[in-house]
Amino acid sequence: MVLRDEMGRNISYDHSNEKNYKRVKPGSFVIHLRSFQGGFAHSPIEGIVSPAYTVFEAIDETNQCDRFWKHLFMSKRFVQALTIVTYGIRDGRSINVDEFLEMPLSYPAYPEQVDIGQTIDRLDNLITLHQRKPRCV
Repeated sequence: MVLRDEMGRNISYDHSNEKNYKRVKPGSFVIHLRSFQGGFAHSPIEGIVSPAYTVFEAIDETNQCDRFWKHLFMSKRFVQALTIVTYGIRDGRSINVDEFLEMPLSYPAYPEQVDIGQTIDRLDNLITLHQRKPRCV
């Protein structure tokens, strides 16, 4: 999830429809039309999204680490598992949210979620730094 101004392209919309948009809070997840390809979007920021999307968050945020779930919801294994709750033949398929909510998910206790989320974040940052580093020939 990024701010509209940071997307690098002009996306026009009808401002009068904003009242119908859904609020996204930091730590929320968004099921969008490409979720069947890349998982659910995690939002580090507050904003709004189209009413066509589904927004959800942990019921008890004190026992669930959104950083852990961010990485799980974008993992190749999770995205492959979404095929059982995905329907439609068009390019942007839909996720059956009720069926998704019934999917069995195994997860560790909260302290381990925090450790896993932080570890993957550090690895992602390290990979990004190495990708930016100029290579000598």
